[in-house]
Amino acid sequence: MISKVIRTYASSFVAIASLFPSAVVASDLIFHDNDSVTPNNSRSYWTPRRLQNAKPLPMPKPTRGVTTQATPAVGTPVSGRGQPPTVNIKPDFNNRLFQPPQTNFQANEQEVQPNNVGSVGAFFTSSRLIPLSADVVYPYRPVGKLFFTIPNEGDFVCSGAVLKPRIVLTAGHCVHSGSGGQSGFFTNFLFVPAYRDGIAPFQAWSWSHVVTTNAWSQGGGVVPNAADYAMIEIIDLPFNGVSRRIGQVTGFLGFRTLSLFPNHATLLGYPSNLDNGHKMHQVTAQSFRTRNPNSVEYGSDMRGGSSGGPWIQNFGVAAVGQNDGRNPGFNQIIGVTSYGPVATDPLYQGSSIPDSRFVNMLNAMCQRQPGNC
Repeated sequence: MISKVIRTYASSFVAIASLFPSAVVASDLIFHDNDSVTPNNSRSYWTPRRLQNAKPLPMPKPTRGVTTQATPAVGTPVSGRGQPPTVNIKPDFNNRLFQPPQTNFQANEQEVQPNNVGSVGAFFTSSRLIPLSADVVYPYRPVGKLFFTIPNEGDFVCSGAVLKPRIVLTAGHCVHSGSGGQSGFFTNFLFVPAYRDGIAPFQAWSWSHVVTTNAWSQGGGVVPNAADYAMIEIIDLPFNGVSRRIGQVTGFLGFRTLSLFPNHATLLGYPSNLDNGHKMHQVTAQSFRTRNPNSVEYGSDMRGGSSGGPWIQNFGVAAVGQNDGRNPGFNQIIGVTSYGPVATDPLYQGSSIPDSRFVNMLNAMCQRQPGNC
């Protein structure tokens, strides 16, 4: 049985607290351990049938908050740099987890038409990766599909991204129901970086620890939410007889807080409405409007399954002669897909603004064991 433990890491927040006028303390986070005899039990749980039948977690729809006159975030952003893979692991396209069902859509793959704006007026560009094989190359490579179980409800999928050598970032609603304290946590987390069409080119990774914010865990599942994000500690796996951390194999993305507005971003994830969630998808958009509490909305046509996917500023690889402007920092996560409308016409998604709670969470996960960060 998975034990349910709340841990306090007050000593790990001293350095962070000075960076924010009103820093959040450790009590604003809720932690959950995978203390089973074999922490890798999630890998054995996920049979091909369970993987195939896992459903996209429905995109939470906004039920509160009002759009506001957009103003830049107040405070000093905190950032961290990403890093490409540090070991040369070739993608294994023979590592099939399951065979996705064939659909009529897959028979017409060349007829994909990108959307660009919905009725709210938030412009964006939506596209498959070009080429599709870009998903195994950094900076796409750290992004993947997250499988998990909601007790008494079934198996589901979200999206996520490697943030540090052992840490995966996703949405709070992809790890916790939003109520019930410890009993609200989901389980059987399995992260598949660069997932495509049922294949795990860099293996499937189990978990040891998960954390989200009390803003989410005590929020009743209502969005917008001030801090709908979560982090999962990932268990190492052997490659050619050598134990590797996930960030060594995939690389990891950077982050930057308080930077969702004004900005532009590349939104990545596995939306079930596009390619049936079996291919990584990308949307490029700029900040459109803010919404209380503590959220920003961008144009997007992604829906269920894309929850937890990263919103990345300055995405890509620098060209020779390219210099930083006034918003430096390549491949930094500035948000995480949190919610969107049920109707297909408005075409937008929202993200909580990463703030001191995000940094406190990352700091706590880094303190869990040497080599996490």
